[in-house]
Amino acid sequence: MSSAKRRWMLGGAALSIVVSLAACGSDDEGGSGSGDGPVTLKLWSDKPGIEQSVKAFNDAHDDVQIRVTEVPAPDIPNNLNNANEAGDPSSSACLAQTDNRQGGALMAQGIITDIGEYLDPHADEFAEGAIDSMSIADTVYGVPNQRQPIFTAFYAPAFEERGLEYPTTWEEAIEVGKELREDGIYIFNLAGEDPSTWMNMAWQAGARWYSVEGDAWKINFTDEASHYASDIMQQLLDEDLVERISYAEYAAMMQQYDKGRIAMRQLSTWQLAGWQANLEQTLGDYEPAPNLGVMDQEPISAADTGGFVVPSLCEHPEEAVEAAVWLSTSEAPVTALADPAEGSGYFPAVADPEPYLDALVPHELFGEHADQTVPVIQESENYAEGWVYGPNSRAMYEELADQWGKAMNGEITVDSILEHMQEWTVNDLREMGVNVVE
Repeated sequence: MSSAKRRWMLGGAALSIVVSLAACGSDDEGGSGSGDGPVTLKLWSDKPGIEQSVKAFNDAHDDVQIRVTEVPAPDIPNNLNNANEAGDPSSSACLAQTDNRQGGALMAQGIITDIGEYLDPHADEFAEGAIDSMSIADTVYGVPNQRQPIFTAFYAPAFEERGLEYPTTWEEAIEVGKELREDGIYIFNLAGEDPSTWMNMAWQAGARWYSVEGDAWKINFTDEASHYASDIMQQLLDEDLVERISYAEYAAMMQQYDKGRIAMRQLSTWQLAGWQANLEQTLGDYEPAPNLGVMDQEPISAADTGGFVVPSLCEHPEEAVEAAVWLSTSEAPVTALADPAEGSGYFPAVADPEPYLDALVPHELFGEHADQTVPVIQESENYAEGWVYGPNSRAMYEELADQWGKAMNGEITVDSILEHMQEWTVNDLREMGVNVVE
């Protein structure tokens, strides 16, 4: 990594990267192998389907083998950080499943490595924009294996019984929601601990809270798109149009859907099987449709991309990337992770995902509308580009969630969060020694 690139990523000595090149031990912890045996790579993941994916890899390869260690997704960033601080390859992995929200911060802190030179020969195997979504400027930090086309599903009887059309924009959702609310039906659910719907709406509308400008990070929470998303959220809250069930109370949320009390859900493929499995009374009553539009734009998808990262302590980064590419693009492992029942329902980040789409269709959930699922998903493969997460993205999101909870409780306005987050993020980065512009 060049010194110039370190400056814009880390802003100087306060967060300088110290990469240990110590060899991984011969016990195959991390990434290792004796002179005569195969290289063994440890992979951290908790995703259903990963065991089958790795088995397919190991059956197909003699020179490299993968060993899976189940690590809960929320623990992976801290575990990688702890191993990096200790400089102990045996306590780390050579591959870890995470997403760009975590990966951006891990890359900026030197915990994972730039894999661009190893991934570049495989660029044509991935969907357009997938690798860019796991990059910061010219630095590539992840091998993508999951994208999230965002679409909606409507509880059809709520609309049909009242002669209402499905909304196609968030403004229309507010107006339709007012009519539904008269009969005790909420248009949507928002969780007090999770600001992702709001953040992703701003992203969809064109906000870019972090960007790279020269040798500095530019922070901008206060643009028109962010204020637009705040206004939509505030109207939904003020008019009491949304149910407010925590995602931690998943069963309770599903009961409300199953009673027809929530008319719309915004989702991606990984949520379909779980939703279907938790419904009884309303199975077959939902209809898929494109994502809601914002600011007079065509519907586009804005959500995180998942993939494999390579820790800086890994002794075999090239082998790790080659293994990650195989896991992310070959038929057997992709099928295993895309499987909605035994796998994770992942929408593959491959150049041609069509062979995997039929398996994602929730026939019981959508009933007579099930044949619309694949066309809706394909229409949703239009992603908002240019969104990146900065060096303090994990801490930023925790602060954002705290502020969001206050707005949900009526203590502050949603829009006031933007000025707070602008000041908080800039100050936090500067305290880290990062070069920042506003």
